[in-house]
Amino acid sequence: MISMNYENSALRSVPRTGAALPQQPPTAGKHRFRPQPDHGRRALNVSALCVDRHLGDCPDRAAVIIRTNAGAEAVCYRELHERVCRLANALKDQGVQRGDRVAIHLPLMVESIVALLACARIGAVHVVLDTELDAHSMAERLMECGAVAVLTGDGIGGASGPVPLKATLDGALEIAGTRARVHLVLVTAINGAEITMTAGRDHYYDAMVDWYEPDFPPEAMYRDDPLFVLYSSVGRNGACAVTHTVGDYRRMASDAMEMAYPYTDADVPSGLLSMAWNAGQTPLLVGLLAHGGTIITTTEALMTLPS
Repeated sequence: MISMNYENSALRSVPRTGAALPQQPPTAGKHRFRPQPDHGRRALNVSALCVDRHLGDCPDRAAVIIRTNAGAEAVCYRELHERVCRLANALKDQGVQRGDRVAIHLPLMVESIVALLACARIGAVHVVLDTELDAHSMAERLMECGAVAVLTGDGIGGASGPVPLKATLDGALEIAGTRARVHLVLVTAINGAEITMTAGRDHYYDAMVDWYEPDFPPEAMYRDDPLFVLYSSVGRNGACAVTHTVGDYRRMASDAMEMAYPYTDADVPSGLLSMAWNAGQTPLLVGLLAHGGTIITTTEALMTLPS
């Protein structure tokens, strides 16, 4: 018997005279229409959703405000767009491809937000690594997620003392050895601490990124493309990672904005944003930028390390 399928309807040829009628499968008639899968469904690039769409209406609106003891410094959407495009060009030029994992080992700061959006712009998958991780835990995550690039800093101040970010990363890469795929490390100078740089792999963020063009067209994305890796708290079997797609991520950003209610876009407390970032949850920040809001950060987590 000949069977043909057109879209969601099944057509069968008429049996010859005297032949038994074909048996229908048990599930026939229960689902008249199959749901459309996410594969092949286009979705606006998250970077364009957060930055490009605001360039026409409010390019000079503050996207990020950094509060310091000396005052406040603002980064507008136009400047944020330029920074994101420069980093996107740098990552692409250094061999980071669509679908590659990029680890962000930084506290909540301008470079962290730029890194998040630059990864989304080139179609890379970002994963936030807690700045309090030790070398062994970081090595485990780097090997598991297969990160090819890491953005980190020289060091920050923590509640229990100085946190040497770059030194911890170096220890993690040494533990991982050849099981780590990291071939690019961009170091942000936060406190001017002395660090060791590996030739060919390690570069200072400003010295490399500032040379690239401030324009990069966002990659075409689909709803089932991977975009974000979230690590849960360490359990009995170690850390557990979950990869979220573009469609999942946009729903998470929408849900995060609803949970932030009744705060307005510009009034979400900086403490809440820092807590979300430290937990590896970036959708809240994306939701704020998508709505044209302002991310407010402080320099409390970037205390100067003792000499």
